[in-house]
Amino acid sequence: MSDCPVPARATISVLTTESIIDPLLDALDEQQLDELARRISTRRVVRVEARLLAALRADSAVLHRDGLTDHAEPVALVTFSTLDNDYDPVCWDLNAVARHASGAKTPVDYGGTDVEGALRDYSSFTCPVAGSRLVVDLSTGRFTVRGAWEPG
Repeated sequence: MSDCPVPARATISVLTTESIIDPLLDALDEQQLDELARRISTRRVVRVEARLLAALRADSAVLHRDGLTDHAEPVALVTFSTLDNDYDPVCWDLNAVARHASGAKTPVDYGGTDVEGALRDYSSFTCPVAGSRLVVDLSTGRFTVRGAWEPG
């Protein structure tokens, strides 16, 4: 056994304590705080998009592999509409349309899947507008929000 001390390891719990973070935030001016908030928000959205895309790709691969659609082509795009009721904020609906390369469509219910949690997180970041659609291109990873008046 060595007498050398074990180096301390930085952990998330240590880095997020008020004693460390608050003095750093207090030292920033409003412009710096705004920039920090923007950077954090951007990184958060990117992570949620990556999680949602991975879940959609995995689920779509299962749809294709297990023959759960009437179409031979794999899913190319997934389109979500908005869900709007009088009690909750507008969010992306768990019932979506999987679109195949041929243009054929397969209705999909993502309730109870890994997509559900990621989609709810994504809804909280994107604040969808009633009647809009979210189109996720599974090959490019591109997320596009279209208004109710746009084709597609």
